[in-house]
Parts: sequence; C-alpha cells; structure tokens
Amino acid sequence: MLTEAELQKKWESLTFTDNFIFSRVMHDEHICRQVVELILGVRIGKIRYLSAQDEHKTDPDSMRIIMDVFLRDENRIINVEVQTGHKKELPKRSRYYQSVADVSTTSTGTKYRDLPENILIFICTFDPFDRDFPRYTFEYTCKEAQHQLKLKDGSLRIFLNTKATKLSTLDQKLQAFYHYLQKGIAESGLTQEIFNKITTLKNNSIERRHYMTLALKMADIEYDAYENGFERGHEAGLQAGLQQGIEQGIEQGLEQGAYQTKLETAKNLLSMNFTPTQVAQGTNLPLDVVQNLL
Repeated sequence: MLTEAELQKKWESLTFTDNFIFSRVMHDEHICRQVVELILGVRIGKIRYLSAQDEHKTDPDSMRIIMDVFLRDENRIINVEVQTGHKKELPKRSRYYQSVADVSTTSTGTKYRDLPENILIFICTFDPFDRDFPRYTFEYTCKEAQHQLKLKDGSLRIFLNTKATKLSTLDQKLQAFYHYLQKGIAESGLTQEIFNKITTLKNNSIERRHYMTLALKMADIEYDAYENGFERGHEAGLQAGLQQGIEQGIEQGLEQGAYQTKLETAKNLLSMNFTPTQVAQGTNLPLDVVQNLL
C-alpha cells in the first residue's frame, strides 16, 4: 500500500507526459490548439472535444479503447495520445485507434467523400522506430510508383520521438517543445503556458485527491494481478495478469477523471445561468445528476 508521503512525492514529480496531467492540460482549449497546430504545422478551425477519455467501441463485442484527447474541427478528427511505455504493437494500435475514430464519428448516410481527415498523433517518450528521427510521419503511398503516388484517403499518423538528439530538422518552436518534454525547460510562450497550467493543477487539492485515488486503485489492481499470476505459478500468466490489471486501472481511473471533469464543467455552466437541460446536453451528463448539482 502506498503511503501518503509516497503519493505526494509521485504527485509532485508528475510531468506533461503523465496521462493524468496530459489530459487535464490538453483540455485547456487554448493550449490544446497550440500543441496540435505546432505538431501539424497548419492552422486548425474551431475545435470541439469528442468525449475524450470515454470508452470507444465499434460494437458491443469489440475491444474498447480510451482516447487521451479526441477532438475535431470543421475538416478533421484528431486524436492525440501520450505513450510512455515502449510497446511493439504501437503500429497496429495506431491502426485500430484510427478505425475506431472513423466509425465512432460517422453517422448513417454519410457519403465517403464527406469523411473528414483522420489524424492520429502519438507523443512518445521513447524512439518508437529506433531511427533517432524526431518525428515519423506516415501516409499511404503506392509501392509500384516508388512511393511518389499518394492514396490521399485523408488519414495521417504522426509519432513524435521526444528522446531524439537531432532536432535540427524541426523549427525553433517545435524544438522548444521537445526541450521542455526532455528537460522541463520552458523556452517558449507555449511551454511556459504548459508549465503554468501544470503548476496550477498541482496546487489544486481536488486534482491531487483525484490523482491519489487513481494511484491507489492502480496499485491495488496491480497487486491483485500479481497475486493471481503468482498463484497460477506461470510467468506468462503473471505478465498477462499484470498487463490486464494495469490497463484496467488506467481505464477506471481515466473514466473517473473524465466524469469529474464533466461535473466541474456542469457546475461552471450552471453558474453562468445555463438551464439544467442545456447543461445536460452539453456535458452528456444525466439530467438528474445536473439537477442535483443545484
């Protein structure tokens, strides 16, 4: 069991690439827009969040996923994920994330020509392809045309390698973003905003309590997974149990965090004299929950 002092130490050491902090910071629309535009190198339109950190499925029996930051503008759906563990299945994970993003945002009767661009960004704290490139950009191209012919299906996957040592191919603002992720040094207006936002979060007792609750749940799940694996006496079973436990803990914690964010948003909207019905529709909370907030 983690002690209060250990939890406090973990809380104080959190950085932008921690899932909990990343989601909170990227729900600041001003910061989120700057980060996305910096990575894409283009301006994006007015954005709206698409149930970020909620469960997404293509059907009831399909594998569920939880997206860190899921948003769209007039022409694009954009999913931004932070990845701290080096996983070999990352390419196929990216394929599945993009397919779920398409299915979950496409209504019946939509014409194929009206499908928006589908952009997936992984911010990795490791080199996902071991080439020391600061970023890896993937589009579908024709092999027979020596990759000079693009499919132009509107899909794009970008993997940032924030551990890269050669950043000369990046513009200065993006280099400053990498320096912040690598060393915690705020050299630009954006990274200073991120630093200030994280400082504010860490001084918020409610956010600290949310994180500590999540950390304790994850620790319990990991311990239970370890015990189950140990009792089976199989290393493979142990690893599978640990992996399943960790993923379950992350999902439960993120779901709880997303729900708490919705509650805080609902309170703010109510204080601005929006009706309970309007707030319920805007936050996807049940009407009775919003009414109870009054």
